[in-house]
Amino acid sequence: MRRIGVFGGSFSPVHRGHLKLAREAASRLGLDRVIFVPTARTPLKDPRRLLPAELRVRLLREALKARKDFRVSRIEIERGGTSYTVDTLTELKRRSGAAVVLYLLCGADALARFGRWKSPERILRLARVVAFSRPGSRLPSDRRFIRLPMGALDISSTRVRRQLRRGAVDRRLVPSGVARLLARGAAHRRKKRS
Repeated sequence: MRRIGVFGGSFSPVHRGHLKLAREAASRLGLDRVIFVPTARTPLKDPRRLLPAELRVRLLREALKARKDFRVSRIEIERGGTSYTVDTLTELKRRSGAAVVLYLLCGADALARFGRWKSPERILRLARVVAFSRPGSRLPSDRRFIRLPMGALDISSTRVRRQLRRGAVDRRLVPSGVARLLARGAAHRRKKRS
């Protein structure tokens, strides 16, 4: 049986916290691969606050290029519209076949609302749900989830976007290739405005 981690999110932009989580999950759960799935549009976030989808994919590819076991899937972006986890897992399961076990990697903060997700019981049949700790949130006590305590990393995409608006990105928060692409894009936007 192959084990594949499915790590969905806006990744607007990807940062070192995302990468640390994926590395930890791959190591501690014995995952053969981790698939990063950037959302087209999430029902929980204002789409105007997201970086453009193609830029998010490009940044992810840059961040993951050193890891052959980490991949980017455009499944939700190509599908378009609002992204629902159950739809993505259904398609990934169909593509990967019965010999693959999917592990859905989620922050404890997101799983606090799991009962309000579309088809939560079907999600539990399609994948093993892994809850990892996030700053300010506790691991859920729900026994249906695999709990993965992690050292707190106080990094968020919101913080990176805030820095970007001020014209710089702290390379301690994002991989250097991602910082370079973000800085280049910010400089291009400033040039167009002037």
